[in-house]
This record gives sequence, structure tokens and C-alpha cells, in this order.
Amino acid sequence: MKKLLVGLMMVAMGLLLMAPMASAYPVSAGDSIVVTLGIGGGVNGGGAFNVNEVGDSLGVLFDTFCVERSEHFGLGETLYIGSITNGAIEGGFTGGNPDPLDTKTAFLVNQWAARAILHTDFNANDLQLAIWLLEGELGTLTLTSGASALIASAANASGDYGVAVMNLYAPGTLECKQDMLVYNPVPEPATLLLFGLGLLGLVGIRRKLKK
Repeated sequence: MKKLLVGLMMVAMGLLLMAPMASAYPVSAGDSIVVTLGIGGGVNGGGAFNVNEVGDSLGVLFDTFCVERSEHFGLGETLYIGSITNGAIEGGFTGGNPDPLDTKTAFLVNQWAARAILHTDFNANDLQLAIWLLEGELGTLTLTSGASALIASAANASGDYGVAVMNLYAPGTLECKQDMLVYNPVPEPATLLLFGLGLLGLVGIRRKLKK
């Protein structure tokens, strides 16, 4: 039992040391990606879209949605990730430069990533509309009842939920392309640390009960 406790404590300490330097996004600034049509079929010109990294053989890394409606890209076009930040840059119907991502958008994308929002065509289209509304980009489009329900579900959102913005450019130029969303698909070390400490607590309680 002592050996088990010591082992768990070492794992927890290791995760604690790792936590500050964690970066678990599936892509990084400087990568090149190709975006293709995903769930939803591109209704209203939005997502979901599939993201593949140029130069690897992993296939689709994750799916994503547009932040802005006034910046464009071509399906299958190679895009350069200039930076990964907490907001959109250039373009956009409203907001500054940069334009910080709304916490409600982050919450909803996190829910999509966790599949708490089912991956259906209707839900993908509703989520894209909800994102555009929250980011001041809806314009003349009509909000659906499904999109309204998603927005209502995010009323108490606070934080970034591991969601960030890929600021995309045409390769080798300063031409801004679409800003798209990226999320952390695996638990961060800080989360794993809490899980490890919880295991330590359970082991300790079990040991006391045995006594």
C-alpha cells in the first residue's frame, strides 16, 4: 500500500510540474492545414469543417467552425496558422482588432468537442449560427430555434474552456483568411493532476476503512 501511495504521489507531482507548460492543441502556430467540408454540408457557408495538417498521415485531426463571415477561404486550400490566440484578427462585421472570443462561444465549442452536443447536420448548422450571433457576425441570417437554445445553454459560461482561435493566412503572404476555432481534445495536465489527487484521497479513505 505504501508503495502504491508513493507511486501515485510521484505521478501527481510530475503532472503538477508539467501543468504550466501544457499545450495540447492538435496544431500549432507555423503549421499548414487543409480545411474540407464536414458535418452540416456548408449551409450558409459555415461549418462544421474538417482540419487536416499538411505533411502528416493522421487524417482529420478535428473539426472546426468559422468565427467571422467576412473573411473567406477555399475548400481544400492550404492555409497557414500565423498564430493561435484568444480572438479573431482583422475582418469581421463588428468588434475590434483583435476581437476577443466570447466565453459563450468557447463553452459551446467545448460542448461540441466533448460530444455533449450530438454531431448531426442540424446541430452543426445551429452551432455555426450561434457562434456568428455571439461574435456579432450573424448579419442578415436568421437565427434558428436550435441556435437560440444553444445560446441559452451557455448563459453562465465563464472562461476559455480550452478553446482558442486559429488566425489563418494565405501561405507566404500577409493575406488574412478565415479565423477558425481549435480546442484541446485531451485533458490538460492540470486536470489530470486533480484526477490523480482524487485517487490519492480515495486510496487514503479505503486504507482508513480497512483499519
